[in-house]
Amino acid sequence: MRPYALLLFALASLPHSAAAMTFMEANFVCPIDGQPFQTRVAASGTAFGRYFDGQHYGPIASPWPLPVCPGNGFVVFDRERRYGEAELARLREFVASAEYRGWVANDTPYYRLARQQAVLGESEDAIAQSLLVATWEAGPRRYPRYAEEALAAWQRRALREAGSGGYDTRMLVGELQRRLGRFDDARATFEALRADRGFPGKRLGAEEADYRRKIVEAQLALIRDRSVAHARLDENGEIVDF
Repeated sequence: MRPYALLLFALASLPHSAAAMTFMEANFVCPIDGQPFQTRVAASGTAFGRYFDGQHYGPIASPWPLPVCPGNGFVVFDRERRYGEAELARLREFVASAEYRGWVANDTPYYRLARQQAVLGESEDAIAQSLLVATWEAGPRRYPRYAEEALAAWQRRALREAGSGGYDTRMLVGELQRRLGRFDDARATFEALRADRGFPGKRLGAEEADYRRKIVEAQLALIRDRSVAHARLDENGEIVDF
């Protein structure tokens, strides 16, 4: 688990009265051109829970901001990573391309990160996660395009996980289908989960298992209402949508 993920996990366990979101200035070196730069990054935050698409809510930056090289737009996801010469040559060519320049002008950091990960040959699961997080920062204009790409990536993941449950993945597929207005597909996804004897999985405690079942019922209610809202459950198990 990355350091900031550990921090978020620890902060999420704090009482709401201790909630805080802080930022700080941090120094980086751009791996593409070797230029040092300083940027504002999130230092701490408290998550009270998640929306159905996984985005945190509460006094927290979600998604966690990514440092971006000021001269070329390259996203610095892991400041400790050291690239080999062959990787750097490939990345420099990629970052200088007209396609990447278009993404810098028109797209978000997490979307660009997914493209960088693909060039570097990182796992399909890592790319799927970046595409999902990109939907959280997309805004109304970009959301349909980002969600389409994220859905395709998570559907491929569901196929890879076939036979092993993959319940979280299937729930996310249904969420993206609903958010895109594919109500018949979303209904089929959640009804299949509800009918699956193994759902929501043997490793979950009773409370978490009950919560997953409530999410499925909430999703089916939203589908009946033909809602594409960004939604979650409140502490009473009621739907909160936007």
